[in-house]
Amino acid sequence: MKNLVIIANGGAGGINFPHRRAQGLKKAVSVGYEILKNGGSSIDAVEQAIMVLEDTTIFNAGTGSTLGLTGEVEMDASIMTADGNYGAVAAIKNVRYPIQVARLVMEKTDHLLLCGDGALRFARLCGIKYHNPKTKEKIRMWQRVKERLKSDYFPKLYKLKELYETVGVVAMDKDGFITAGTSTGGISLHLPGRIGDTPIIGAGTYANKYGGVSTTGHGEMIMKTLLAFRTVAYMERYSAPVAGKMAIDYATRAKCRSGIIGIDREGRILCVNNTEAMSWCYIKNGTMKSFY
Repeated sequence: MKNLVIIANGGAGGINFPHRRAQGLKKAVSVGYEILKNGGSSIDAVEQAIMVLEDTTIFNAGTGSTLGLTGEVEMDASIMTADGNYGAVAAIKNVRYPIQVARLVMEKTDHLLLCGDGALRFARLCGIKYHNPKTKEKIRMWQRVKERLKSDYFPKLYKLKELYETVGVVAMDKDGFITAGTSTGGISLHLPGRIGDTPIIGAGTYANKYGGVSTTGHGEMIMKTLLAFRTVAYMERYSAPVAGKMAIDYATRAKCRSGIIGIDREGRILCVNNTEAMSWCYIKNGTMKSFY
């Protein structure tokens, strides 16, 4: 039997409320690892772990996602497996678990990515019910940061984007099969219709027979560098820790503020970032470690 491994991150911005983040991440990887331990697939483990994070309102995913410029929540999510299957949704509204819809796209359609109203119609056809992901906490945050626009020009958003970020999970099951998934509400105060790296194949999520990766950080730069694909490509020749260092060094040279988690085909873990901090947690063969 291969190594059983699951790793999750809660964003690569500054870490506020570290205890809440740690509790959410520990619960998520515990739920996912229980599936792996009982012989379940990495696909189920990743989906269920991300659903826990999407319900943990400190994170910027699912319920508790940040609000865009107009006060709406538009969410992105993606999932990819080692055999090349992929599904994603972008700018989807009013669902509880965007990662669930991304998996439905992967398994029930011939497409890779559905967005906006089309993604929502597809979700409803699949029986996904209405859910309002706004929380009072994130509404208050939106009101505060919108006030800053009186003195900060919107496209900069340098400090604002550091407040909340993406969540991601990567897992390896008993068969050595790797799945990676990512979910986000995007950068706070983004323009309506903005799509970040999360649903873009090779940017926010990527997996193949060499490994799987989920990224977090400044989505526009992660897209430009195809950071997830680049990291997995390094794994063809190098171990996960070495590939992670090579990828984050490249990201730093490209001025891409980011964090990366991943697993290679031998079950080795990478967890790197070039930001102030990144929240993370993993379980490998029954042993848990976390940032806090």
